[in-house]
Amino acid sequence: MLVLALRLPLLWLGLPVTAAELRALLVGERLHGGALPYRDLFDGTAPLAAATFALLDALVPRPVWLYRVFALVLLLAQALRLNVVLNRYDVHPERGYLAALTYLLVGSISTDLDTLSPLLLGHTFIVFALSALLPTSREGYDNRRLFRAGFLIGVGALCYLPLSLFVIVGLFAVVIFAANSFRSSLLLLCGFFFPYALVATFFFYTDALPGFVQLHLQPGLTDLIASGLPAGLQLRLLIVPGLVLGLGLARSLGTSLGLVFQIKFRQMMLVWLVVAMATAAVEQGPRRAY
Repeated sequence: MLVLALRLPLLWLGLPVTAAELRALLVGERLHGGALPYRDLFDGTAPLAAATFALLDALVPRPVWLYRVFALVLLLAQALRLNVVLNRYDVHPERGYLAALTYLLVGSISTDLDTLSPLLLGHTFIVFALSALLPTSREGYDNRRLFRAGFLIGVGALCYLPLSLFVIVGLFAVVIFAANSFRSSLLLLCGFFFPYALVATFFFYTDALPGFVQLHLQPGLTDLIASGLPAGLQLRLLIVPGLVLGLGLARSLGTSLGLVFQIKFRQMMLVWLVVAMATAAVEQGPRRAY
């Protein structure tokens, strides 16, 4: 209710369209009109994100309000899913919804999570991959869960390529949780590359593979962050999330954990934090749509 009280007035006020939303509208409109990404439309938007924008445009022309409602639904789904995983595995001493509330409030500050963006779409799959990275028993992983975890990370990367760095979190989880690390790592990597193999095959048969490599793969992990916000404003927006992060780290590192699983989970989330910071520092630069 608190998050809805913060977000719904912004939807009712009819705020101006942001640059990211305008770009998504243009990409969705062109793809809905019959253009093929990377062949007829020279734009670096990730393929699955572009397909989502085209689907929304097919439902409602120029769906600005649908973008914002869909973004709110995705953010709610991420927060609740993360909270369910934390409660299911008894990560915290007490079960509750504090993790979901913190996630929603901090997520509402970010312009990439506050509006529909490729990052928001892709991060949904990353959050859902977390539960598959955790073993269900002391015997270790189920092979299907590892493949599913890699597959979800790969689908997330198809929405926003820098999210492919989260495969490092998956490999680290395999090392600390799995008995056969090499075999389990191969399963994870096979799941990660599988959606990319399918997409590359589709673009190969539609003569769009060179554009897919040039516009999506090559710039995705090389361009530095290219946000439309001034640097000073970005730093001010990071004050509150940075304060929450600092307090959380101080509390986490200063708390003695009794269960071995909790210690391993904390180690994995510290690696998650490092990868998230690297993802924030690597962002696909702007590509104009033609």
